[in-house]
Amino acid sequence: MLTLPLFSTGYSSLVAPLVGLGVVYCVVLVLYRLYFSPIGRFPGSKIAAATLWTEFYYDAIKPGQFQFKIREWHEKYGPVVRINPYELHVDDPTGDFYGIVFSHSGIRDKHPFYTAQFGTGSTGFGTVSHEQHRVRRRAMNPFFQYGNILRFEPVIREKLNKLCRRIDEYRSSGLGAMPMRIVYMSYATDVITSFAFNYSWDHLDSSDFNPWWWQTTQSTAAMTKWTKQFPWLLPTLQSLPDSFVAALNPPLGLKLRKIAEEIFAGRDEKYAYYSDGSPRTLFHELLKSDLPAQDKSVNYLWQEGQNVIGAGADTVALALSTTTYYLLANPEKANKLRKELATAQIGRDTPLSLVELQQLPYLNGVINEGLRFSYGTSCRLTRTAPNQVLKFQDWSIPQGTPISMSSVMQHHNENIFPDSHSFIPERWSEREDGGKGLEKYMVSFSKGSRQCIGMGFAKAELYLTIAIIFSRYPNMELFDMDFDRDIKMVSDMFFPQPSKESRGIRVLFKD
Repeated sequence: MLTLPLFSTGYSSLVAPLVGLGVVYCVVLVLYRLYFSPIGRFPGSKIAAATLWTEFYYDAIKPGQFQFKIREWHEKYGPVVRINPYELHVDDPTGDFYGIVFSHSGIRDKHPFYTAQFGTGSTGFGTVSHEQHRVRRRAMNPFFQYGNILRFEPVIREKLNKLCRRIDEYRSSGLGAMPMRIVYMSYATDVITSFAFNYSWDHLDSSDFNPWWWQTTQSTAAMTKWTKQFPWLLPTLQSLPDSFVAALNPPLGLKLRKIAEEIFAGRDEKYAYYSDGSPRTLFHELLKSDLPAQDKSVNYLWQEGQNVIGAGADTVALALSTTTYYLLANPEKANKLRKELATAQIGRDTPLSLVELQQLPYLNGVINEGLRFSYGTSCRLTRTAPNQVLKFQDWSIPQGTPISMSSVMQHHNENIFPDSHSFIPERWSEREDGGKGLEKYMVSFSKGSRQCIGMGFAKAELYLTIAIIFSRYPNMELFDMDFDRDIKMVSDMFFPQPSKESRGIRVLFKD
């Protein structure tokens, strides 16, 4: 039998030189990163400085542990640490450097390595360039202005009334403790989809509050640990047939794209405008803006909508469930809140408005502590100053260097928040300035020109929801809760995650 060699003599003679060139390239690259890189003089792990595989190992293989590894490095090397070949992480004892990195006035780009993990690089959230982001952000700003939020307050209250009806039904049916993260997720999703698209997804109508939707968001967040390292994964998935993508993620795969297509095509009667002609949906707002033509496509619209849902659903649910837990774990603080709400309501025939609720000192402290403990996202955020050398202590950070900081470290900075692991609304409410001096160190919504555009809307939900739930249900109590098992953050999967044995935050609503 005639057999053919795997490689011809000519080809096999090339293998050894190619392998040798590959080895030389890797050695030169490592030497450059360690000793000749603009950030080669900064302290940190040499292995981490040499390769991104260190981050991959602690984030994907040992899921969500890189945040804790960074903390170890800070303890060993100091407040500024090189965490990969390109990036520095800073844990500032004063807390003031956050406002410099995440600046309102300075030019700040995002790091492509960070934005690629979400696959929405053409949207405002995923935009790398500072200038291009300003154009895209300007188009969205009017929709999220405070007046538009106040105009939407009756709809939030309508969803809250539905939430309370579901709680009452659950209680009267004797179904036991409610899984509050999932319950709040259904509520927050119905609110944000109504606000952004005038089309509620009605998760509150589901008998089990659609736990699959919460699980989808958690799986998507966990996937970012892989897509950051392998950004081609998302484009590959997105190139699959729509039917397949929709099967993986029905709400985003079908509903959102369909709304965008109908509004783009002018079939938008059911989405409507407000009586004064103001856009009733985010898509209308974008289409009437001065965005360039390429940013007014169906693909751009639904991806921007996807960002809004991603930011406005689970982050709000996390903040609500975290605040609920800490209030119920500290009954004296829950009672103090109820007393403030009851006192403010005396002599009134109508509920306290959002504006009035935001003036209540203790409620304000409760909301801020809830935000401090929920972090917004637990992962580090990154910025670069492309035209500026940033000074931190005795260090000069070269322009264009990605610099990251973490809300988890900032919110547990004992110099700023003494006894930071205790839920203390009084740290805000009993300050002469009403807590304003501390707010500069709160970074649940990040800071600067790229601060979360939905911050005002999210806070409106928090004030209204916590006020109504804790006023209406005086006999709530935690059920079978263990802090180390169910609350303590043990992994960073974009959102803070408890142990795998966690049963979630469960609450009994008693008569």
